[in-house]
Amino acid sequence: MNDNLKTAIDHLSTYGYCLLEDRIPAEMARSMAERFLELHADPKNKSYISGDEHYQTFFGMMNFDDRVWACASHPDTVAIARHFLGPTCRVVEACSKPTWPGAPPQGLHADSAGNFAQVPDVPWMVNTIWMLTDFTVENGATGVVPMSHRSRMKGPPPDLTLDSPLIKPITGRAGSVMLWHGGLFHMARGNTSGQIRVGLNIAYYPRWFNNWVEGGHQPVWPETYVRMPDEMKRLCPGLRGRNRAEMYEQ
Repeated sequence: MNDNLKTAIDHLSTYGYCLLEDRIPAEMARSMAERFLELHADPKNKSYISGDEHYQTFFGMMNFDDRVWACASHPDTVAIARHFLGPTCRVVEACSKPTWPGAPPQGLHADSAGNFAQVPDVPWMVNTIWMLTDFTVENGATGVVPMSHRSRMKGPPPDLTLDSPLIKPITGRAGSVMLWHGGLFHMARGNTSGQIRVGLNIAYYPRWFNNWVEGGHQPVWPETYVRMPDEMKRLCPGLRGRNRAEMYEQ
């Protein structure tokens, strides 16, 4: 492992997040953003989308654009995820997340902590957001509360308001990626610019985590899995089907 990755791991361990700059070409990132917005606008895809006219999540993106695999299996993000979650950690879902101009802040939260009786003192998720457009202060770059992953709380305390100076925006160029511990308090900040901000959210989980609790997650289609390169297949959990009800609902 090179020194840059060791520095990123140390930063994530200490502060709860790290930023890897320029990990895919900016041209590729912007092309993906353009394609994702076309998919969001297509009425046939309505069942995969949650949100409103300002902020949306499109689930199941591994089935819709093969370039997502290059991000999910990127050796740098995988190396960091495996450092924290073990060599058999897996990718379960990839989501497109556009934020349109005028979007309000989306709320400070931790990821997937609500079902724990006691929040673990080990990571249960390493989350990522690939910056498919530039992330700026004005267009709502993801906000984080450094070191909050050490609190072992299911969510932020009531007095940690959305205008708190403790919330730090993480900005970066298209093609960069931010990683964070699932327990880190974070949020999609409001978009006060005239630009659409587009992110690709890919989460890594340990094998012991029950992904049934993740509402909206979609399985990998069998025909998608067949086309995947070997490294991407190794990262998939085996949840292959045509819809969520086949694989997730009890």
